[in-house]
Amino acid sequence: MAKVIVHTTMTLDGFMARPNDKIDWAFKYAPDEMIGEIMVEIGAVVMGNRGYISEDALPYGGQVKVPQFVVTHKPRDPLTIGGLTFTFVNSVERAITLAKAATGEKSVTLLGASIDQQALNAGLVDEIMVHLAPVLIGEGIRLFDNLKAEDIELERTELIATGGITSLRFRVIPKK
Repeated sequence: MAKVIVHTTMTLDGFMARPNDKIDWAFKYAPDEMIGEIMVEIGAVVMGNRGYISEDALPYGGQVKVPQFVVTHKPRDPLTIGGLTFTFVNSVERAITLAKAATGEKSVTLLGASIDQQALNAGLVDEIMVHLAPVLIGEGIRLFDNLKAEDIELERTELIATGGITSLRFRVIPKK
């Protein structure tokens, strides 16, 4: 069954992006083997409307040719850009259900702080993969700002520190 994975690059001070959504700092570091692993594991992508921007800012640089699901308050007909088909839906739960159906045995990755937080709060996330960049940017969009007050227990399953970044992979321990 498809796993749902929060997948992001984050600064050491916990930011996924600058206040203006720019992630220019993230491309200064060489990728490691965990980045290569996730790229072949992805079968579908779920993102928020802020993550879906334009052809010059396609998810994963447009290199991962899988179904893309955009959570938005204003769903519309599917759109194909740069060989990627974007389906617009009105909830993270619906987007993840559709993405799992589209991906088969591969994984669904989540992109964007709001989508990550909504999916974590709904108990829909199986894993968290963070590529930690050795930089402090001081302000921006945090990965874990709006989580419910209850604990989410994690088990570290992988750690790689090469290429200038430190990559961490965690399994979300299901609630009993």
